[in-house]
Parts: sequence; structure tokens; C-alpha cells
Amino acid sequence: MKNLMRKRWFVVTLVIVAVVLLGGAGTLQYTTQPGFCASCHIMDPYYETWQASMHSAVACVDCHYAPGEKYKLSSKVKALNQVVQYVTGTYDTKFYTEIKDASCLASGCHSPESIKGDIMFRDRIKFNHDAHYGKSARGMTLRCTTCHSHNIEGDHMAADKNACFLCHFKERVTGTIPVPQQFCLDCHDPPAEDIELEGQTFNHTNYVEQKVDCQRCHIDSVEGQGHVDPNACLQCHDVSEIPTLTSERQDLHNIHVTEHKVDCYRCHSEIRHGAHTSDEQVKFACDQCHTEPHLGPRELYAGIGGRGVDDMPSSMYNAQVDCIGCHMEEFTNGALAMISGEVMRPTVKGCINCHGDVGRDFLDMWTEYLADDVASTSVLVKRSRAALDLADPATADYAKAQKLVEDAEHNLDFVDIGKGIHNFNYSMELLAKSTEFSEEALEMLGAEESGS
Repeated sequence: MKNLMRKRWFVVTLVIVAVVLLGGAGTLQYTTQPGFCASCHIMDPYYETWQASMHSAVACVDCHYAPGEKYKLSSKVKALNQVVQYVTGTYDTKFYTEIKDASCLASGCHSPESIKGDIMFRDRIKFNHDAHYGKSARGMTLRCTTCHSHNIEGDHMAADKNACFLCHFKERVTGTIPVPQQFCLDCHDPPAEDIELEGQTFNHTNYVEQKVDCQRCHIDSVEGQGHVDPNACLQCHDVSEIPTLTSERQDLHNIHVTEHKVDCYRCHSEIRHGAHTSDEQVKFACDQCHTEPHLGPRELYAGIGGRGVDDMPSSMYNAQVDCIGCHMEEFTNGALAMISGEVMRPTVKGCINCHGDVGRDFLDMWTEYLADDVASTSVLVKRSRAALDLADPATADYAKAQKLVEDAEHNLDFVDIGKGIHNFNYSMELLAKSTEFSEEALEMLGAEESGS
């Protein structure tokens, strides 16, 4: 009887052990499923972006644990410990995870051979992994997660274009002296199609062939400096740790990027890049070199500010050609350079670079026409002013004549001070209107055009 009882207890014990083992195995198996990760609400945004990404068929543990690591007991203990921290409310809200390159390059995923060769990022940016992966840049070794981040525009592990901009543009694009055209073409080709801009047709082809620097027109295509906020360290480090932290960039990049995965934007401010067409572009560029903006040239170039003439922006203004498109020759004011500084003066090279020899011809022709018209208009405007000074302010038409003379002087000064060559067509209209104003004033004041 005792033997029978012992056998029964032995069987029951085996069953219990089997159930525990099977249950434990089932529990461990369950913890490897993405649904287990989603059981914590703090994982919601990461789970949702994973569901919507190209990696939605890949289990979380396949990436977040290096190959073979997910089957180790230590990994299970680590995962269960995270659950305990969540349940007890002792978890760190600044949690951060790292994905090893080995996970990305594992068999059946992105093998080294599969990422070789040129690809098009977002259908227009030329990219080659061989030129980036494993290479050294700014004191760090580039890893998969240097560029691929966990939550970019709602995608999981998408390429972060902000990392591209920060690495390529920081301390390289000043906004004052254009970068060579090839700097831009290394990453993307210019638009091949015609572009309609303010009623005019523009095509990049000729300018590319003449090697015109892209930034001569797209001066504001890069915005931001990518500076590091002094308080950025406090996102991860305690105040007491700050004095012990290194300030050497190479060391910081090595620790945070090569050895660990910290996104660039955690420390650096954003650098934005794109083709802009802002009305503030010209002012933006002038401010890079000059403390005070040149209101006359700027407004004349924009085709605004004249009297009696409709607004007429220059075709180059509409095309967003900035000051340095023509002011491209460095000029030092001799011995006074230390006081007056250096400026960029206009040169015919700007015309030739974009328009060929015909650019020189137009510049010479426009300069000659403007000089002749300014001279003849000046004579007439001065005569109308002299006639006004001799007239009796009490006469009926004096106020009207005074307004006409002032408007004529304004347009003439506007063309003179604003440098008429900045907008030839608008300047010629302004001079013609000055002539009209002066003749009308002389008639009101009873002065013949041939004498006062």
C-alpha cells in the first residue's frame, strides 16, 4: 500500500513539475512576442510605429537582442525585471535602448552584401552605404543606428534626414560664400523639368552646365547651426555629473555614438535643408555681410517703392538670385580695411557665369542706357525744382506742382541710390515717370520746358 502511495505521489510530482516547466516555457515564449511589449503603455508610440513600419513582420527581440542573445536566461531575467519595474513604478522614464549592428546584419536580414551599391533615398537623394557604414566622421564610427532612428515621421528605424543634414552641413555652409556646385550634386541632381516662377519659365540645365554654384540662388537652402544646448546633457545626466564630463567633441562622439546610440537631436539643434522661395531671402543674405541692410538696392531689386509706377520685381529677384549672385569679388578697402572691413563688390563675372558672353553685352547696354537717361532726367528734375522755388506758394496749383516735383526727385534718387542696374526695366519706368512728373509740374508753374 505504501509503495502504491509513493508511486502515486511520484506521478503527481512529475505532472506538477511538467506543468510548471511547460507553463514557464510558455511564459518565456510569450515574453518574446511584440504583444508582450505593448502591454506597457509607455511602449505605445514605439509599438505603433513598429506596426506601421517595414519591420512589422520582425519581432522586437530579433532586433533588440543580438543574434542568439534572446534565448539566454540572462535576457529573460532582464526582460522580467523590466516588467517588475513597470508594475512597481520604479522604472526610469528616460529609458533608452541600443540595437547592435549584428542584429541588423544578421542572416536573413540586411547582410553586408545586400546594402552595397548606390540607392536613391526618398527617390531623389543619392546614397551609398559603403561610403558611410563603419567609416569615421567627426570623431565617431558610423553605425546602422547613427542614421536609422526609432521614430522618424511615424516610422520605426527609418533613416533620419536630420542626421544627414547635421553631419554634412555643420560648420561647412556659412551662407556668405557659396559652396561649390559639386557639393550639392554629390547628393542630388538638379530638377530636369521647366519651372514656372512668377510667370517666367526657368530651367536649371544651362546653369548646371556653366557650373553656377547652387547657393548663389538658393542662399537660404540651409538654415540652422546645429549648436549644442548647454543644458542638453541634463536630459540624461544628473547635475552633479556635469563637471566630470568631457567637453572634447571627438570624445563625446565616441562615447555617445560609437559606443552607445544617442540620437543627434538629443544634443544638437536642428539644421534644416530645402529649396526656399522666401521674400526675406535677399535681406537674409545681405545681413550676413552688412550690419545695416541697403534699403534702396533691396527695394529697387524687388521692384517696390517707386512713385507712379506699378511694382515690377526683377526677373532675377523672382528667380531668387541673391546678392552674391553678382557681388562675388572680394574687395578690401586698402589700408582702411581694419576699419571699414571687407565687402563683396559686383563683377561682370556674375553675368557671364550664368548667361555667357551675352550677359556682358546686356550689362554694357543697360549701363549705357541708364547713364544717358539719368543724365537727361536729372536736368529736367532740377529745372522743375528751380521753377518751384521761384513760384508763389499762394498760387492755386502750387501744392500739386510741389507733389509732382517731390515724386520726380524721389524716383530719380531711388534709381541713383538704389543702383538702377539692380532692376533695369523698373528703373527705366521710374525715370520715364520722373520726366513726366517734371514736365507736368513745369506746365502747372507756367514754365516752358525750354526755359524757366
